[in-house]
Amino acid sequence: MAAFKMLNLMAIATLAMFASTLSTPVDALSAGHQHLNRQVPHLHEAIAKKKRGSNGRCKPRSSTSSLVVVSTSVAVPVITTSAAPAKTTSVKPTTTKSSTPASTPTKTSSGSSGSAKIGISWNSENNAASLVNVLSDNVAYLYSWSPWKPQDNIFGLKFAPMLWGPKQQSDWNKLVVPGYANLAIALNEPDEPTQLNMDPGDAAAYWKSQVQSKAGEGYELWGPAVTSSTRGETWMDNFLAACNGGCTFTHNALHFYDTDPQALITYVQHWHNKYGKPIVLTEFACQNFGGGAQADSGQVWAFYKTVIPWLMSQDYVTAFFPFGFLEDMGNVNPLNQMLKGGQLTDLGNYIVHGPY
Repeated sequence: MAAFKMLNLMAIATLAMFASTLSTPVDALSAGHQHLNRQVPHLHEAIAKKKRGSNGRCKPRSSTSSLVVVSTSVAVPVITTSAAPAKTTSVKPTTTKSSTPASTPTKTSSGSSGSAKIGISWNSENNAASLVNVLSDNVAYLYSWSPWKPQDNIFGLKFAPMLWGPKQQSDWNKLVVPGYANLAIALNEPDEPTQLNMDPGDAAAYWKSQVQSKAGEGYELWGPAVTSSTRGETWMDNFLAACNGGCTFTHNALHFYDTDPQALITYVQHWHNKYGKPIVLTEFACQNFGGGAQADSGQVWAFYKTVIPWLMSQDYVTAFFPFGFLEDMGNVNPLNQMLKGGQLTDLGNYIVHGPY
C-alpha cells in the first residue's frame, strides 16, 4: 500500500511539472509587448523624419506651372512662378558706418563688353566692411531691402533705397529726400501672400500718396517688384488699371526663381514685349521652389553661365541683382551663394569679374 501511494505522488508531481512547461508566464508576455510598443514609435518617428527631410528644405509656393516649380526643360514656359525666399526683407542695418578705408578701391576689369549692370542685394547680416570685396567694373548698383544704406561709403555704387511696404514708411520719409540717392524701388512682391501681399487697388492709392512725389524730387522710380507667377502679371495689370495713369515709373522690376535658364530669358523678354519698359531684375537665383530636387553644382554654374552673358547683352536690361551676395541664403539653394566669410566664392568671382 505504501509503495502504491508513493507511485501516485510521483505521477502527480510529474504531471504538474509537464503542465508548467506548456504555459508562458504573464510577466514574460508583458515584456514582449513592451518591446513591441518601443518599436512602433521608433518606426513612426523614422517616417516622420523622412517626411520632414523631403519637405522641410523649401516649402512649395503657390504655383501651377513649370516656371519656378519643377522646370528643367528649355521649352517656353507658362509664366508662373513663386515668391521670394525667406530672407529678403531687411531692417535698419546694425552698422551704418564703414570700417573700410575712405578711398574707393581700384575696380578690376572683366574683359567683358557693355556697361556695368550687376547689382548687389545686401542685408544687415552681411559685414558692411566686406562690401569692398564685391566691386568690379561690372558692378554698379546696390540695395538693401530697406531705405537704409549698408554703410556711408558705398564706393560709388548707385544705391536704390527700397520702400518694402508701409512698415518702412517712417524710415522712407526720413531718409529718401533730395540728394540721398537718384534711384528708388517701392513695393516688394505685393502679389505674394507671404511677402507684402497688397491689393492692387490699395497699392495704386498708396503709390500715389507715398511714392509718386519722389519722381519730382530727383528720383528715378522702379516699379513694384512682382514675382514671376501668373499672379504677378495679373497683379501688375490690375495695379496699372487702378492707377489710371497716376503711377509713373521708368522700369519694371521683376523677381525670378527657377532652375531653367531659358525660362528666365523667356520671362524677361515677355515682360519687355508686353509693357515696353526697360527691365531691372531685382532678385533671381537657380532655385526650385516646387518641392523637387535642387540643382546640383554643375547645373547652377550652367544656369549663371547662360543668363549672365545674356542679361549683359540686352540693351533693355538696365540692372540685375543675383540672389547670392549674402552670408545667409535663407531657404535658397546654398550652391547659389556668392559671398562667404566676407569673400567672393568661385561663383561670386565669376559673376563679379567674368569673363562672360
